Amino acid sequence: MGIASEAKAFANNSQFSKFGYDIINTPEMSEQVIESFNSMPRDGHSLKRLRNIRLNQYFTYWEEGQWIYALLPKRKYIQSAEFIRLAEAGGVLRHREQLECDPTPLVTAVLDSLPVDFSESYHINVNQIRVIVNSEFNGVTVPEGPHRDGHQFSVIVVAKRHNVEGGETQIIDPASNEIVHRALLEENQAVLIDDERYIHHASNITPAEGTDGYRDIWVIEISPWHKRSYGPTHERLALATSSLLKTP
Repeated sequence: MGIASEAKAFANNSQFSKFGYDIINTPEMSEQVIESFNSMPRDGHSLKRLRNIRLNQYFTYWEEGQWIYALLPKRKYIQSAEFIRLAEAGGVLRHREQLECDPTPLVTAVLDSLPVDFSESYHINVNQIRVIVNSEFNGVTVPEGPHRDGHQFSVIVVAKRHNVEGGETQIIDPASNEIVHRALLEENQAVLIDDERYIHHASNITPAEGTDGYRDIWVIEISPWHKRSYGPTHERLALATSSLLKTP
């Protein structure tokens, strides 16, 4: 059995393949990566909340026992209002600066835990986010509310929790609205979600002491390249959904 076949067989026998979600431990991040969260710009499209954000988008494929990552040219980021029913986000072109660190070792650890098809090429979004709570802003972890991202797989990784409580991740069956799994992720833990099967949410964060705290996370979105959420065709189709009903 080749390396790819062995890896695929391992992934297909995982908790994820049986239930559509899993909690995994991720490699400890370098000090350089952790510090890069301190230099992120504020999300200018979410001014009712205080969060900082960066985004890289990759074309990714498997070759000779390794994942190859090609950083895609920076474009405006847009999610369809079919999935994101929030006026500031669904069907809106948003500006995102690119990362100042290399997240691909983390992405590789994630891909190694998912039942991916090694014959496919993938589009991968890597969102680097800091959610801040203080005396002025509530710690709103998921402004969109319970939602799908519109990808094959959605992954949330916790990099750091500083003086916060809450931030419980919830995986929800969209047919029954029942929470099928809930977990308070610790640092260097990730939840893997079948985004075509479930919606997900997370509770707000509050300060453990005093008034200030933050939660640093990665949100990794993975789709086969032929279903990519990148480029002019995706942008045109997503913009056309902007007239759909959105919640404030």
